[in-house]
Amino acid sequence: MAQGGDDVTTQDTGADPLQRVSAQIYRQNAFRVTGLALSSTGREIRRMADRLAVIEKTDGQLPTSDILALSPTPSAGDIRAALDRLGDPRQRLVDEFFWFWPTQSGDPQDAALAALAAGDPDATVGHWTTTAENSDLEVPADAASAVHNLAVLEHLRALDAELAADAELAADAELAADTAQPADTAQPDWVSVYRRWGLVLRDDRVWDSLVARIRNAANARLDESLAAGIRSALPTALLRIGAEIVVAAITADDIGRAERQLAAMRGAQLGDDAQLGDTARDALDAALRAVGAPWADQIARLCDDAVQVSTDTRKNGLDQAERILADSAGPLERLDLLLPPEELTRARTHDKIALDTLRCVLCFDQTRDLSDTAETGTARDHMRMTDVLTRAERTAASEAIGDRLAENRRILEASSLRFACWICHENPTDSRAAIRTWMYGDIVREFSNVRWRKREVTVPRCRSCQVHSWGRGWLAALRCALYFVVAISIPTMLFADAGGGYIFLAVVVALVVFLVDLAAVVGFAARKQRNHIASFPPMAELRSQGWQRGDRPLGVSSG
Repeated sequence: MAQGGDDVTTQDTGADPLQRVSAQIYRQNAFRVTGLALSSTGREIRRMADRLAVIEKTDGQLPTSDILALSPTPSAGDIRAALDRLGDPRQRLVDEFFWFWPTQSGDPQDAALAALAAGDPDATVGHWTTTAENSDLEVPADAASAVHNLAVLEHLRALDAELAADAELAADAELAADTAQPADTAQPDWVSVYRRWGLVLRDDRVWDSLVARIRNAANARLDESLAAGIRSALPTALLRIGAEIVVAAITADDIGRAERQLAAMRGAQLGDDAQLGDTARDALDAALRAVGAPWADQIARLCDDAVQVSTDTRKNGLDQAERILADSAGPLERLDLLLPPEELTRARTHDKIALDTLRCVLCFDQTRDLSDTAETGTARDHMRMTDVLTRAERTAASEAIGDRLAENRRILEASSLRFACWICHENPTDSRAAIRTWMYGDIVREFSNVRWRKREVTVPRCRSCQVHSWGRGWLAALRCALYFVVAISIPTMLFADAGGGYIFLAVVVALVVFLVDLAAVVGFAARKQRNHIASFPPMAELRSQGWQRGDRPLGVSSG
């Protein structure tokens, strides 16, 4: 989440007075930091500044707020920055808006704020709720203040809980990993927070009160239209704060917390009225794009750097393509959690990864030696390139980019049949170990004559797979010999005087066991390999055209 004093509000100028409001708004709120009242005059602010200078020289006790005091206590620098903001009327107005408005009835005690200062927020909420629902107030503006204050209090407490969770994770990441999902009762109710702000946005009395505060300030730098500007900008500012929470949760791998916040934001009824400016959906999309931009930019820089390296040194293209896919996985996953699939930034980022991966692969492809002497390296290159393009194809968001990658992948797969072992898909092929089989088709029968076509199909295989295939036969022979040795030895030792009957019976049992072994072990492996060989693309294509294995149709003699 945003840090630093200058992240709280805008400067003196700018169309959006809430442009730089962040999740730190309440922890950096000038009235909460200094403890000054909203009615503080310029003289009172200067007096506190003078007092602060003395305190710094004498190491005295820094002032704190009676209402929801911050922990840890603000430093002298924090207080000085807050006093500077109070000296700017526009920034002060923003801080006033995000703090508690006292009653306008002239009650010096203000029971709700007194309860809050006494550490009884429930009593405060009860008092403001009663005031907001009372239509018979002597001062109707107090109801508007109560509606506003309920939203501010609930928002403040929710943000304090979120920031405390972030601080705990930062302080002890390992411990937080074990306790990142505590009891559900600790989770802030963001649905209620956004509902409260929705009431504020729709209550004209609140905004009339803000206009009155601007008018009472009697400052030439404040215009009454600023209230309308704050009202228009508030939905985007609130959702931008929520988006910061989502980013912090995703970064901390607290996906449940991120999903809860996103669900609350998407269900928030903020700014649907035309007079409030953008719709809630527009505000939400803008907020999510803004906080997701660093991840999208990180991926873009990674891709651009990889393409540049591949262009300068083409032999490094494949390594750079793999680097794109590996290093973009983390930020892309976070971006996918943040943005919906149809969001343009997300789709463009996916397509950029896919397309730049292909560009790096094509740079590498231009440097390869496809001669027979380079067969081993070529096979491995083909397998790596095919794997990279397959992963990039899954990453692409648009159909056009996906089709382009699929076409290049199919070309690679077709050419790789020449180089890679079809059995293990890992080792380069050895022409001496290749499996050669005949297939026949296009049979034409004319009276007593039969004509057909035949074709020899060579399935590439490596030496290792050939030896492994031979090994299965030798192992089966050894097991057969073992069965019969055991079958003869045991009866001979146990029933030496019983004649050959037991030995014969044992031999029969051994034969049955061997046949079962042959069917279950050797037969299964052979069938599996035959099926795999039958899936070899040239063979599969011929079979789809009606061709069968063999050099001639059944019943046709070699003559």
